[in-house]
Amino acid sequence: MGEMIHKPDANPILFAVLNLFFCSVGYFVMGQTKKGIMSLVIGFVASLCTLGLGFWVWAGIVVYDAYLLGQKLQQGESIGMNENGLSFLDAIFKD
Repeated sequence: MGEMIHKPDANPILFAVLNLFFCSVGYFVMGQTKKGIMSLVIGFVASLCTLGLGFWVWAGIVVYDAYLLGQKLQQGESIGMNENGLSFLDAIFKD
């Protein structure tokens, strides 16, 4: 499955806020670097294609995803490098 991330001191709200206001930085802080880079690219492309509206839709998705993953980490569970909190994101971010 690959390398696992374990951070029992994780703050789900911090990850969500970082993803909202700093373009997917929450994924980098969480340890999901590849997912963070891909998310930045998707947000940028969505913004260009929709005159900014797509960015806010994408931001809402990654904020909720980061919050769900942060909750798992806070509960002492491990997550994969490209694991998702929202199952439909598995089509984009694959291990």
